[in-house]
Amino acid sequence: MMPPSPAPAPRPVYRWYHMLGSAAMIAACTAMGLFLLVFPWSAFWEANSYVLQVPAIQDYWSSPYLRGAVSGLGILNLFFALVDLVRFRRFFEP
Repeated sequence: MMPPSPAPAPRPVYRWYHMLGSAAMIAACTAMGLFLLVFPWSAFWEANSYVLQVPAIQDYWSSPYLRGAVSGLGILNLFFALVDLVRFRRFFEP
C-alpha cells in the first residue's frame, strides 16, 4: 500500500517591500557591476592619489591582470543582477 502523498506547500505571500528590495538589489548589482567593469580601464584608475603615494604598489596597480580581476568581479555582479532579474518574475506569477 502506497503512503499518501504530502500536501503541496502553500505559496509564499509576497508584499510590496519584497518587490522593492529585489528591485533595489538588481539596480545596485547592475550599477556596481558596470562600474567595476569599466572603471579599471579608465584614466581615473591611474590617477589614484593613494597609489601615487606608495610607489611600491604602482606596478601592481597598473597591471592588466589586476584590472582584469576587477573587471571579472564586475561581470560577476552583472551575472547576479541577471539571475535576480530572472527570479523577479516570481512576484507576478498567479
